[in-house]
Amino acid sequence: MSDNALSIIFVIPSEISIRSTSAGGLFRQDKLRLIPVSSFGRYDMSRYFLIILILLCGCLSAQVQRTIDLESAKDLALQQNPDFQSATAELAAAKWNKTNALAAFLPNLSLGGSLIYMDPARTVVSSGQQLSLNRDMRSISLNLNQPIFLGGRLYQAYKIADLSFQMSSNALTNQRHQLGSNVSEKYYQVLLMQDLLEIARAELEQATQSFELAELKYQSGMISRADLLRFEANQANKDIAVLQAETAHDLAIRDFSNYLGSRELLQPLPIEMSDSELLPFADLDAAGIVAFSRKAGSLAEEQNQSLKILQDQVEIAKRSHKIAKGSFLPTLNLVGSRQYDENGIDRYEFEASNQIMLNLSIPLLPQVGNYAASRKAYYDAQRAEYQSQSAADDIRLGIDAAITGLISNARRVKTARLSRDITQDLYDQLYERFRLNMLSTLELMDAELMLSAARMAYSQAYYDFYTARLQLMTLLGTDDPAILQDLLAN
Repeated sequence: MSDNALSIIFVIPSEISIRSTSAGGLFRQDKLRLIPVSSFGRYDMSRYFLIILILLCGCLSAQVQRTIDLESAKDLALQQNPDFQSATAELAAAKWNKTNALAAFLPNLSLGGSLIYMDPARTVVSSGQQLSLNRDMRSISLNLNQPIFLGGRLYQAYKIADLSFQMSSNALTNQRHQLGSNVSEKYYQVLLMQDLLEIARAELEQATQSFELAELKYQSGMISRADLLRFEANQANKDIAVLQAETAHDLAIRDFSNYLGSRELLQPLPIEMSDSELLPFADLDAAGIVAFSRKAGSLAEEQNQSLKILQDQVEIAKRSHKIAKGSFLPTLNLVGSRQYDENGIDRYEFEASNQIMLNLSIPLLPQVGNYAASRKAYYDAQRAEYQSQSAADDIRLGIDAAITGLISNARRVKTARLSRDITQDLYDQLYERFRLNMLSTLELMDAELMLSAARMAYSQAYYDFYTARLQLMTLLGTDDPAILQDLLAN
């Protein structure tokens, strides 16, 4: 090499381990061998461009997940959810419809005018002389119409509009509760998948530890080759379980984020359950369950939005029947007008005239259509009442089922926690006995299966309790868990 030649050599390790994380939470580890820059000519540069491209893609795919609490998730869903926005618009429309129904009681005042052109001009005889009037004449009028009695139709229409407004308000509240319930369910589902992922990783670490111990025992001749293969297969299965749990967790996060309308992935914050939330339901006796169910039913009668909507629908059907019966009654209107007319000779010289009258209309014949409309409205009201009773019974049955599920899941959590702790202690003892060569391979693996089942049963029961409590709160028309505690205390 000449003295003027430039030689650049990187003094770094020959291999670098690069660990990147994909969007699904899976890990990929690559090794790159670095070489002196002066020897780049001996390699195909496209290989290095490809490696750099892969690394960049890996970095871009690693999405940073922002954490979010449950209340913030509900608020975000309210801003993005089209069904809730539709219910909000429906409430505004019902409000203006109520105002429109009220305006029907007010007098109707209108200003009118006309321009008449006649060809040929009209002639009149005045004082023995024949006069030709103007071809064009103008008139202006003020007309007042005040309904006095229309068979009760105006009042019933206003009450129907008012009930429709109340229904829209209850529907909006119900939509808010339902949306919050859906967000909470997906929130809990992500947390459940996260717990199952942590369990799978703990079991993989446990299986790896057992396999390493089995290798030492095999090298010492304490276990057979078949036993070693069992531990190795168990480790491979646990590795697959971690991959499956990571995939399920990633899908749950994406489903949760998509439902909130977020373009970035959102990670729910963990929820800590205290015994004060759980034990009062788990320790309820038969008399306590009956008393709690009675109080919950009374609260649902007052706050359940679906029950209120059903009651309003029945009332609307009854008032529609009254409107139909009003077709047989007379109507009375007060009509007044003040007319300004040209005399036909002097342009823009108007003469005023007033007129006031009461219009009375009594329907006589035919009455077949009115009678048929009345009977149809009557049976529509009967049908609405029966449907309301059936739906109300279903809601009350759903409340009883939700209470049963809540108490059952609370007891499941309590029992599953005890089972998990006992199984963990048992496994620790059996693992120590296996380490001392006092336990067979199959017995240790059976203990691992028991511990895995106990862990998953506790996590599932934990979030089933949250879901059951959420379902009961939705049926009671509330989103505050403290109300359930108040029902127990009172």
